[in-house]
Amino acid sequence: MNVNPRILIFDTTLRDGEQTPGVALTPDDKLVIARQLDRLGVDIIEAGFPITSKGEAEAIRRIVSEGLSAKICALARCTKVDIDSVIDCGVDYIHLFIATSDLHLKYKLKLTREEALSRAIEAIDYAKSHGLYIEFSAEDATRTDLDYLVSFYKSIVEAGVDKVNIPDTVGTATPSSIARIVSSVGKIVGNTPISVHCHDDFGLAV
Repeated sequence: MNVNPRILIFDTTLRDGEQTPGVALTPDDKLVIARQLDRLGVDIIEAGFPITSKGEAEAIRRIVSEGLSAKICALARCTKVDIDSVIDCGVDYIHLFIATSDLHLKYKLKLTREEALSRAIEAIDYAKSHGLYIEFSAEDATRTDLDYLVSFYKSIVEAGVDKVNIPDTVGTATPSSIARIVSSVGKIVGNTPISVHCHDDFGLAV
């Protein structure tokens, strides 16, 4: 692996951070936080998940219009309506995701592995046709069969994603398991950057 010594910080306070019990941010709140994150030197700010509400979309538009130094990203599922909501906010960096663990595929999405991959590639093609920079997460990656996970990332890199994200969605991965997954994925994605998204359920995120 060719490791870039420059570590980029992708901050998701305005999206994942708002899932904290008791936290509800107004568009004004989000704008203040985005300005402060930019002052801190954060490289990428995930401004929100625009399909979820009009207020969320409004906040993202306002952050985009600030002209911050940080890149502004928005989250979307692998559906055209979600991707369109990102485009409508004026964002040119999209964070696409779809679940890949058998647990999520069976009980949440009710999709086969093949169907999930097909849906991911369709979404990538659509987002690329609109000129978006794509970071892609295989949701629940750390509980996904490793052979399938590696194959999935290989396919989406070939489809044209710009960065792959490995999320520990339920916060159960140990440092050694993260190292094993990142190493395995790194061997097949070439020079495509890898990011990690770790939850702190057991105090292991850092």
